[in-house]
Amino acid sequence: MDKTSARFKLTESDWERIPIRNFPGGGRLLGGDWTRIFHSKLKQSNPWCSLRFKNNHVRSINSRKSQSAPFFRGSGECKLPECGVTLKFFIQEEKGKSVEVNYFGNVCHKVKK
Repeated sequence: MDKTSARFKLTESDWERIPIRNFPGGGRLLGGDWTRIFHSKLKQSNPWCSLRFKNNHVRSINSRKSQSAPFFRGSGECKLPECGVTLKFFIQEEKGKSVEVNYFGNVCHKVKK
């Protein structure tokens, strides 16, 4: 992979499909179609990997880190065992318009004959 970072935009209609789920203990997660939306947008920067999302953390409402912590952070990896690509993504502001993506590793997919 020649890029190690990428960025994609989230529109207002994307955010309408991504509700924020609140839990009694104070935790929050993205809900709805966030994985489908992210997957389709990540295909622009990495069309080779079949991605699996692993973590999904939304900053707590009463977080003391509200100025320094990103609103959302998550990670993923390629599902294929021979490929070692992992990624981390961040949204800095609540309902932010852009998602920062950092890729790690090299794409290594076997070519089908």
